[in-house]
Amino acid sequence: MKSVIKFENSPIIWKLFPKIVLCLAFGFLTVCKTPESKRAASSIETPRYLRLNYDVVYDTSEGVTLYESGRLFARGLFYDFTIHTSASKFERIKASSYTEDNQIDFKHILTTEELNSLKNKQYQYFSMPNDSRASVLTGIHNGNCYIRWEWQKESFIFVFETDVKNDSGENPTSLGKEFHENIRKGLRIF
Repeated sequence: MKSVIKFENSPIIWKLFPKIVLCLAFGFLTVCKTPESKRAASSIETPRYLRLNYDVVYDTSEGVTLYESGRLFARGLFYDFTIHTSASKFERIKASSYTEDNQIDFKHILTTEELNSLKNKQYQYFSMPNDSRASVLTGIHNGNCYIRWEWQKESFIFVFETDVKNDSGENPTSLGKEFHENIRKGLRIF
C-alpha cells in the first residue's frame, strides 16, 4: 500500500494551503527590506556623547551630526562631526584617540608638508587635570586657520582638529584658546 495524500475529497483549505504559504512568503520577503537594500539614505547619527576611550568621553551637550566614526589601530577611536550650536565658530571637527605606540601611523587633517608650511604657526599650552597640559597648535594655510588640540592621559593621546575659514581675520591664537575652552568644557574624565 502506498501512502499518498489526495486533495480531491478534502476541504478547500488543504487545496489552497500551499498557495497561501507561497504568497505569504513572497509578500514578507518583498516588504521586509533594510533602508540600505531599498537604496534609501540612512539617517545621520546625532549622539550626545562621543566615547574616546574607556574613561574619557566628549559631551557635545547639544548633540552633533556624526559623519563618520570608527576604530583607529587596536584601541583608538575617531569621529568626524559638526556640533549643533550657533555659537560655535568651528564647523567640522575631527576627534581621535590613539596610543603612544600608534603615534607614527596617525594621520592628521593636514599632511606633513602642509603642517610644515603653516604660516603664523604658534603653540599654546593649557593646564588639564592630573598635572597635565593640553597643547594647541594654530596656523594659517590657504586662507584657513588650522587648529589642533592635543592632550595625553597615561598612554592615550587625544586629538581634536579643525580647519576653520577665518573670514573675520581673527587672531589664530585667540581662536585656538576658544577651541581649547570648547573642548575642555565637553570632556568628561572618569
